[in-house]
Amino acid sequence: MRHATVYPTKMSFPGAPPVPDVHKTTVGVSATKLPVGSMLEISITLRGSRGNPIVVPQALSTLDLVMETPGGQTANLVVPNQLSASGICVTRVSLKDIGHHKIHVKVCGSDVKHSPVSVLVWVRGNLVKTFKPCMNNPHDVMKHENIFVVTDKDSNQVQVFDSIFRPVNRFASPDMQGSGKFDPYGIAWTGKSFVVTDLANHRVVEFSNFVPTQVFGQETLHQPCGIAVARNGDVYVSDCFKHCIFVFNQQRHCTGILGGLGSALGQMNTPWFIAMNSQQHLVVAEFKNRRIQVWNTHNNKALRIIDVKHNGKKWDCRGLAVDHHDNIYVTVRCGFMPGFSVETVLVYSPTGEFLGNFGEGFDYVRGLTVTQEGQKTMAYVVDGANHRIMAYEM
Repeated sequence: MRHATVYPTKMSFPGAPPVPDVHKTTVGVSATKLPVGSMLEISITLRGSRGNPIVVPQALSTLDLVMETPGGQTANLVVPNQLSASGICVTRVSLKDIGHHKIHVKVCGSDVKHSPVSVLVWVRGNLVKTFKPCMNNPHDVMKHENIFVVTDKDSNQVQVFDSIFRPVNRFASPDMQGSGKFDPYGIAWTGKSFVVTDLANHRVVEFSNFVPTQVFGQETLHQPCGIAVARNGDVYVSDCFKHCIFVFNQQRHCTGILGGLGSALGQMNTPWFIAMNSQQHLVVAEFKNRRIQVWNTHNNKALRIIDVKHNGKKWDCRGLAVDHHDNIYVTVRCGFMPGFSVETVLVYSPTGEFLGNFGEGFDYVRGLTVTQEGQKTMAYVVDGANHRIMAYEM
């Protein structure tokens, strides 16, 4: 014998199931700020035109859930196949990316009231591993394919390590008349070669297959620190003495200058490490201005200033990196007295919203690199005076 489904009297419909009202349906989330890796709970109450909850499961066919990640990608979320007795449906989603997420709740293709809901996902920053190969005051680190490359400053060389920081190679500057010891500071990859700032010798050294091929910038640079490469092959070098960024083309001729001493938008004070994001915006850590500045390299205009503030303290900006969603990671220090200074890593969204911090116990924190390893985002931080690299899972 077949039994007909019976719905509550005031929600009984002889024909098609009820259609929720997009203006009356409500949505809520378990939290608007969560650490990455958390489970977000989304609750939707489907309501009719009079605001009364709809408890007919067939009405769920009108519902769509879409999550927009910080990088702008969208993904359809699973819609529950059942409603509670009060007309509430609940779904859960794992938050795997750092930054702003938008949860779109749609009925019959239109966003319901208060949709999209914004959820801010913070860094987790769990220490995974400490690597301490033979290094003497490392300054910068980058990952290239399956190797790590570290500027080993007081050893006057660049060291190459495998994925677990076992030494596999090293390279140093060519012997040049009138040049002092190689003083490697920042490092970047051009797509064909490594380029390394040589601080004490006021130049950049370029290496192909770990062999020095050319030097450039001696006529222009005074204290070259950070270095980054644009998609077209141009090399950007920060000069912390001249308070600006020099631009070198593919022939390694200086073709432009960004900045100049000052604290206004478009000016700089002691720029140290720099990084290029996916939009070809140059991100600059300014040591004495205690801020980050973002530049559009297409027109060489400054876009925004991000003041580096945390826990009411003033932080000196040092190393810099961006992740695959263009979130900004900056190593910072507060205070100069041994035993009393504090060092950590602060994280900001591309537009400057604070996304949390991680790391402690640093001494002379410097450069860092952020990589995507499968589903994991990893940050490798140079802890200079402790002669080690700290690996954190975001």
